[in-house]
Parts: sequence; structure tokens; C-alpha cells
Amino acid sequence: MTHLFRALPTLFRVGFADVVAYRAEMAIWVLTATMPLIMLALWNAVAAQGPVAGFGQVEMARYFAATLVVRQLTGAWILWQLNYLIRTGGLSPLLLRPLNPLTYEAVSMVVAMHFRMVILAPLVGALLWWRPELWKAPGWAAFGLFFVSVALAWLLSFLIQALFAMLAFWLDQSMGLFGVWFAAWGLLSGYFAPTAVFPAAWKPILEWLPFRGMLAVPVELLGGFLSARDALPQIGIQLGWTLTLAALAAFTWRRGLRRYGAYGA
Repeated sequence: MTHLFRALPTLFRVGFADVVAYRAEMAIWVLTATMPLIMLALWNAVAAQGPVAGFGQVEMARYFAATLVVRQLTGAWILWQLNYLIRTGGLSPLLLRPLNPLTYEAVSMVVAMHFRMVILAPLVGALLWWRPELWKAPGWAAFGLFFVSVALAWLLSFLIQALFAMLAFWLDQSMGLFGVWFAAWGLLSGYFAPTAVFPAAWKPILEWLPFRGMLAVPVELLGGFLSARDALPQIGIQLGWTLTLAALAAFTWRRGLRRYGAYGA
């Protein structure tokens, strides 16, 4: 930990340099994650006929505006980076460094969030201009819990992508498996529709699965749909999944490195 804290300033500078060097690519990444705007248009048309599970047009606009923000704050791309490094042998020189390669990738992604927010600001501003009434600031307690929740949501996204990427130690095509996961995530996390529209029988199951903690919980806190009191159990579930996946990722990383070294990569 001492080495990590000493290295953090340098890691942040290197991460910032990467973002600046590949700013056009980063802008494309941001603009390709605008699915919430498409879903907003669709659900806005549906809600024009009447509220859906308590969501009218204003609530739908506020929900998907919050989704657009949270999606950028929880985005990760360790899957593609680590998968490529393992398959090509590019991981080998990184293992000679005193810090875990995953640490560098994590810091780089955190630095990129600031650039993402700069690009995202005009889109959010346009939404507020279109529907000024969608602005509803959560209470101070809910706002504080939002930052805790969105940090855990990012960790969940990072760890799950890292786990799928580590399958490249054993499999040639681990990316296809992540595609299946991503489809389930889009449906069950609240990305395509608020989880409130799901049948009542599904809701207890959705609360215990990791998908909701990866998106819907911080979205509902930011949008004012979830009170601080009701959010505490949800954040507890987020924390439980984060600790479980962190332990699983550490185990998989050690086992994967043994196989990677055995083949002389």
C-alpha cells in the first residue's frame, strides 16, 4: 500500500496523458454510450398515454438523464485491454513492474471520468433545456450515498470485466461470454427500462442480483426515486457483491498467472 500511495501521483499524470493523447477515441466511447437517450425517446412516447409503474414523461426523462450520467461514471474497458494483453503476450513486461497491472488500468479509467463528464455536460444541458422540470436534486443524505453507490457500481463493473478478461488465460474467445452477460445486464440493471416496470414477483430477485447495484441504485438515488433510508440495504448488497467479486478476481488472477507463465508467454 505504501508503494501504491507513492506511485499514485505518477499514475494519475500518466493516465491523464493517455486521455489527452486518445481524446478523440474517448469522445467516441462517450457518444456510443448514449443508449439512455434512445430509451428516453421510446419510453417518453409510451408514457404519453399515461404513467407506467408511476413513471410519467417527466419521471422517465429524469430517470434516463440520471442513467446517462451514471453510465459514464461507471464505464470500464478493462475487458478489452486485459484480454488483448493476455492473448498477445503484452502482459509479460507489465508483470515486471512493482505494481499490479490492474491497478494502473483502474487509475487510468478513474482519470478518464473527468474527460467523460466534460463531453457529457452539453448533452445533459440539452436535456435540461428540453425539460427544465426534470431537475430534482436529491437530499443531502441521498446525494452523499449516491457517491458511495456509484463508486461501488464502478468497482462491480471493473471487477466483472476483469474476471471475463481473465478467462483468456484458459479460453480463446472469452469476449463472446461477456456479450451474453452484457445482454443480461442491459435488461436487468435498469439500463433499458426502470426496474419498477418489472413484475412484482421479479423485484426481490432483482434486488439480490448484482445487476441492479451496477446501475439502478445510483440512478435512483441521483434521480430522487430512492430515499437514503431505503438505499442503505441496497448499498449493503452492492458492498457484498464487491467484496465477493474482488476475492474471486484475486484468486482467478493468481491461477491465471500460473498458467500464463507455464506457457512461457
